[in-house]
Amino acid sequence: MRKRALVLAGGGTRGAYQDGAVRALRELHEDHWQIITGTSIGALNGAMVVQGDDEAMHELWSTLTQDMIIKGSFSTDLKLETIVDERKQLATFLRSYVREKGADISPFFSNIQRLYHPDKFFASDIDFACVAVHHITLKPVFITKDMMRESGADWLLSSASAFPAFPVHKFNDNEYIDGGYYDNLPIDLALRMGADEIIAVDLSHQPQHPNYIGRKHIRYIYPRVETGSFLSFDRETLDLLNRLGYLDAKKCFGALDGEKYTFERMALPEWSDTFQVELLKLEARIKQANAINDSFRSGSYIYDRLCEQLHRRSLSEREMIFGLMDDLMDLAGCDVTRVWTYREARNAVLASFASCIDKDYPILPGLIPSSVLEYLQTMDLHGIVEKLVHRKIYPEHGHLPENAVLTLNPFAQALADVIIYMLIELGEEPNGENSRV
Repeated sequence: MRKRALVLAGGGTRGAYQDGAVRALRELHEDHWQIITGTSIGALNGAMVVQGDDEAMHELWSTLTQDMIIKGSFSTDLKLETIVDERKQLATFLRSYVREKGADISPFFSNIQRLYHPDKFFASDIDFACVAVHHITLKPVFITKDMMRESGADWLLSSASAFPAFPVHKFNDNEYIDGGYYDNLPIDLALRMGADEIIAVDLSHQPQHPNYIGRKHIRYIYPRVETGSFLSFDRETLDLLNRLGYLDAKKCFGALDGEKYTFERMALPEWSDTFQVELLKLEARIKQANAINDSFRSGSYIYDRLCEQLHRRSLSEREMIFGLMDDLMDLAGCDVTRVWTYREARNAVLASFASCIDKDYPILPGLIPSSVLEYLQTMDLHGIVEKLVHRKIYPEHGHLPENAVLTLNPFAQALADVIIYMLIELGEEPNGENSRV
């Protein structure tokens, strides 16, 4: 029988995202896992999942406040990634740091003891492991379910001791710090425990193990928005992350569509196939316009940019369209927490660019060719896309040299082309006149 593992990353209060993801997985009946691994807050969330305490986990993330974790005042603008990414440089500092320093996290330990129930934990047939790091040697400690039989709450706190923000955790004559110093998303540990299939829930906007994204037998769920400090107790932020975890898990398993933004299940727009051909032609023009520019010499600049944006090695047609929609919806200021229809998203994008479709939209000032590039550099992406859309609809209103655009911001041309196809699909301009494209 295949073994499925749920792998939960560390990330402090961003663990609210995992609560939303687990709720979605339960609804989708994708919760038949035999192994759970986690680091830091992912270990605590994982222990509650092992226990079947979904309601307790949801209550934690729905009511979490700073005084449930930290006693007294404390700076909450720390970046966990900064601490973890600089772990090698911090090694000497870690050994010499006064061990009593760091926040008073006695409330956190009290809550771990309240939420961890050994009777439920060991009655479950789900295997479990988490990661901590030995403070002196900086070597990883892989905490098995059997090791949790004694001092289970201490092991969970050890995994979550985000030193130096939190103090070193001392028990059994040893000292431990956060498992993120070794592996903040222990997929490898789950594989070593016999997992054949992985559901990984990261808490970082920049995936911690992008090499696993798109791999067979691995579902990689991660937030597409900046997640801020790992000690942010802002209720709006926590609720946002919880909602996004729910939506991203649904998208990962095909119940919803989209990348950053979420759509009802949908067929691609009718123009998608034709657009793919035009995109190939645009890539060729970009390469020609930048023949002396090494950064654009690949011949697939738009495709490569979308791969980087979506953390993929390769992209399907659907992924490319949704990636472009993400950028357009960002420019339109769309709500990332709602579920959109394609029609709603298209109309929101076109409304954002309605001014440039008007005949009276300001054309380019009279500029000599050498000044056009300098002028474009003063504009943001939305402004450049507006100019490109207007140029396509009203070519007689002024000339915007294509080479200048393809040299400065070729991605803007791809976004403008999508808007043009949306206008053609709509059949008329927003002001009611027949489309001129």
